[in-house]
Amino acid sequence: MRQSLKFLATTAALFLVLGVATRAQAPAPFTLHDLGHGTWAGIDNPAAKSARSGANAGFVIGADGVAVIDTFENVAAAQTLLDEIRKKTNLPIRFVVNTHYHLDHVAGNNIFAAAGAIVLAQENVRTWERTENAKFFGPKITPQQKAEVASLGLPSITYKDGVTLYLGARRLIVRSLPGHTGGDSIIYDPAANVVFCGDLFWNHTLPNLIDASTKPWITALDTLLADYPTATFVPGHGNEPGHAADVRDFRGYLVDLRTAIQKAQAEGKSGDAIVAAVLPQLQKKYGSWNFFAFAKSDIKYTDEELRGRKRIPQPSAQ
Repeated sequence: MRQSLKFLATTAALFLVLGVATRAQAPAPFTLHDLGHGTWAGIDNPAAKSARSGANAGFVIGADGVAVIDTFENVAAAQTLLDEIRKKTNLPIRFVVNTHYHLDHVAGNNIFAAAGAIVLAQENVRTWERTENAKFFGPKITPQQKAEVASLGLPSITYKDGVTLYLGARRLIVRSLPGHTGGDSIIYDPAANVVFCGDLFWNHTLPNLIDASTKPWITALDTLLADYPTATFVPGHGNEPGHAADVRDFRGYLVDLRTAIQKAQAEGKSGDAIVAAVLPQLQKKYGSWNFFAFAKSDIKYTDEELRGRKRIPQPSAQ
């Protein structure tokens, strides 16, 4: 009997150790990429599965504080990002810049606001954050999901075209550029030669075009390539930071998408026939990209856009 009790106790202790080890080895929601000069990218970790961050983010450590770019799709990932920043510096979190309003980039705003940060974004972000985000839960949105959207942390400072932020002598240039939504911003860090692009750049990843206007988006990508030709570009989605060639590849996807749809429209195709005509062309060239499941909806949204029938969020009257 005594031996049996000893065996049970030993077995229980072993399972406890294994359980702790398993929890300790659970994949992090994102991976940190050191871009130099105190600039870091937090890249969504696909291995984390349900616990992943859902998008990419980043932060810059300056002389007297920290600026954070985007705050992930859930509070847990945002808290992990704050914890990682605290491992590197005790300087105050001074700013959060939201690159656009989508839930997967703003859900952790309250975590950083509670830590003392001022949240900034293009003016449309404040208008749309607690309204337009509800659509991502579909027509059967639950009361809990509605409450989640209603509790998102809004920017307390907004701008129309851009703003310059300072962390001591460290300068960050925030610019509004159109395309993915009507309220996109990029953040350029001259010291590290890094551009945080938000969802204006998806690195070898098909984009969500639900709010997109692809023609000005292509122009915005041309601006990035012309103004920051040697920069490192942190994408809103994609497994690693990119460079000019990667931005050109993504631009090529939008151009190819528009061109193929325009051709199919000229041939009199519409609806499912447009998808049937264009999808194989995208599959051949972009089938290996992440999120290829977006291809059908990309075709649908761009078809509607080119016909002038697409519903996109509108700026509120000022």
